[in-house]
Amino acid sequence: MFYLIVLLILFVLAVLNVQMHDKLSSQLLSGIAALLLIAIAGLRFETGGDWDVYTQLFAEFPSFSRLIGKPSELLQQPVEEGFVLLCAAVKALGGTVQHLFFVVACINITLITCALPKYTKYPAVSLLCYFGLLFFNLEMIYIRQATAVALCFFALQYIKPRKIIPYLLIILLACSFHRVAVLMIPLYFILRTKIPTWIYVAVIAGGAILMAIGVPWIKTIFLTVAGWLGDNYAHKAEVYTEEAMFATARGITIGYMLNLLICIFVLCFKKKIDTMPFGTIMLNLFFLSIVLYYYCYELIEVSNRVRLFFFIGIIALLPMLLELLPFFLERLTGLFIIGLYCFCFSRAIFLEKPQAAAYNPYQNCIDYTLHPRPSSGLQRLEQSKHFFRDERQ
Repeated sequence: MFYLIVLLILFVLAVLNVQMHDKLSSQLLSGIAALLLIAIAGLRFETGGDWDVYTQLFAEFPSFSRLIGKPSELLQQPVEEGFVLLCAAVKALGGTVQHLFFVVACINITLITCALPKYTKYPAVSLLCYFGLLFFNLEMIYIRQATAVALCFFALQYIKPRKIIPYLLIILLACSFHRVAVLMIPLYFILRTKIPTWIYVAVIAGGAILMAIGVPWIKTIFLTVAGWLGDNYAHKAEVYTEEAMFATARGITIGYMLNLLICIFVLCFKKKIDTMPFGTIMLNLFFLSIVLYYYCYELIEVSNRVRLFFFIGIIALLPMLLELLPFFLERLTGLFIIGLYCFCFSRAIFLEKPQAAAYNPYQNCIDYTLHPRPSSGLQRLEQSKHFFRDERQ
């Protein structure tokens, strides 16, 4: 019920933004939405996924003083250097892993919120979309990748004015949190390209057919490329292609049809989207996420994580569609459809299904500090992992 209430609050803020989209109103409404999301992600206590992994990593990472004395240790850590340095900074200031979660949430959501006014005049609608479509994966599981994704999203504003230096610097910073962000470098030269509609249709239709038939093709390529990148990547590739819980192929589900419907709907507005300042960029970014969904169906875990860098384009693309509707009632109807889509996407969490036990009930670190008591976080996390393994196997 907690997350459903948050969704309703964000929906109300989005309605107000559609009605009042002057600069001041948009900043105020998106600011309220951003603070709400920061509070939820940053103040969570043993809620969501991977918090146990990050708690262990945070404890094991070297301090700043140790890194200064022996800089080579920075390159020996199991994750990227930027995240290690951020953890070292938090530890140097006397912080705990809870402070780390709060700092990361502040960085990520602030970056996204500051970039949104460049892309759409409805930033509060974008944050509604972010909450329903990406928030639970990025801000409450893959927090390291979330920072990389937020940085990449922020960097997109430099593509249109062709400012390659700040774009590359931000992407390189993103790579220091998650190496996959390197894929965004060549996209600087591609995302602004206006692609004919028939190419979109042909590629998406081809992928949908390939997935429906179940033609195997990507695993061999994935393993080969990972081998070229070194032993560490080769090992990870083997895990993601051999272990049952990761290597399961994506099936023909509601998501299969929903992605097709969204693509068809978006392409109906393609000509108008291309006339918008960042329309083509966000459309192409979203298109890449759909390509990964259909063509990399054999590696569901890999494709799901990589496509997060591209799928974030939808949080600007959907509000853009509302901008194309001339009347308030039409925009309100469109917003209701967007809200329904966001609900359906994360329905297991909103409806407190057993597979979402790691998220429900929501636990707040301030509450647990003021009123110490046993936490059910670890048991709920294991329950969610159990459902995850069963679904994949």
